[in-house]
Amino acid sequence: MALPRDIVAGLTRRLAERAGLELPAWVVEARATARMEALGVSAAEYVELVSTPRGRVELDELVEAVRVGETRFFRHVSQVEALVDVVAPAIAARGRRNVRVWSAGCASGEEAYTLAIVMSRVLPEHSVTVVATDVSEDALAVAARGRYPRAALGHVPEEWRDAFEHVDADEIRVRPEIAKRVTFEQANLVEGDAPRGCQVAWCRNVLIYFASEARKRAVQKLVGALETGGWLFVGYSEQLRDVVELEAVRAGDVTIYVKRGTGSSLPTRTPVVGIPIQSQPSSRSTTPMPTLVKPEPPSSPSGVGVRRVVATGDCGGLGREIGEALKGAGLKQVEIDLDGAEVVPDEVAVTLRRAKAAAEAAGVVLVLRATRAGVKRWLRRVGLEESP
Repeated sequence: MALPRDIVAGLTRRLAERAGLELPAWVVEARATARMEALGVSAAEYVELVSTPRGRVELDELVEAVRVGETRFFRHVSQVEALVDVVAPAIAARGRRNVRVWSAGCASGEEAYTLAIVMSRVLPEHSVTVVATDVSEDALAVAARGRYPRAALGHVPEEWRDAFEHVDADEIRVRPEIAKRVTFEQANLVEGDAPRGCQVAWCRNVLIYFASEARKRAVQKLVGALETGGWLFVGYSEQLRDVVELEAVRAGDVTIYVKRGTGSSLPTRTPVVGIPIQSQPSSRSTTPMPTLVKPEPPSSPSGVGVRRVVATGDCGGLGREIGEALKGAGLKQVEIDLDGAEVVPDEVAVTLRRAKAAAEAAGVVLVLRATRAGVKRWLRRVGLEESP
């Protein structure tokens, strides 16, 4: 069901007051609608509930629903490879012995522990610490406990699995000597303090969920946390080329951002793409650093009156990108290519249905493209037909 704008605006304010979250309307509407359906209440009843002291528990449930929580160990291996092949050698070359990493929006801790595992192994002579922050108390409780289902190892490359130990038949944990490098803190990315003097900031698929002004404040906080020459990792669909303090560079098939300033330096040789991540430090950590190539600008629309939107990663920000595409003058058609996505969450179906309705109202044809069997099955399962 579509929610009235005043109700979405009211819930957005409540989320900002409760957790400092400033989210796009479509995120609030989608998650709040799911909560209303789960409780079997109307929109008016739900607003009344979360506005009362007894509704604080439900408001916390809504906070949990809107926050970005999907994560896993060694997620997006291409970025981990860039961390090993490019960032670690750059840090070593600058002679720093104390390495500070910020994992912002760490959810249940898998990415923070991944950073500790990788950086402590490829920089064995360095003191590596990871500060991991998230707005969710529930997620941080899981992260601090540091125990995960045995199935979580399925996402870990074989050469890195010796960083884990079995607690029992059902659970694993990061080895204590590595886990102790990570500290968890409750913090909002928009408000409050941030770590300082970091060489790496890791904030994947978080910025796409912030409204424009909140996103700007969050980006400035991330930039401020980095020392000159520090490295910022964001999600594949999160572009920061408009941030003057950052230099966008390519490492293999991913983009990393380097904080500009006196004394910053970029590598001087092109990295080899596809080298498997090593379980022990290799000679790469002491070889000259590679020159990174600036990313190519986005391709032009596929035809007159046609805009093309490519889904990437876990489709974070897809709704915003479609919304931007629909603003084009003289637009006749928007093509959405779903093949680039690593995974298509079910809530994306809500985004696509709303996008279709908005396109129809504007007299624009919305076309869904997919050739991968898994994506085709997903489209059928959620009742969306691929366009011919």
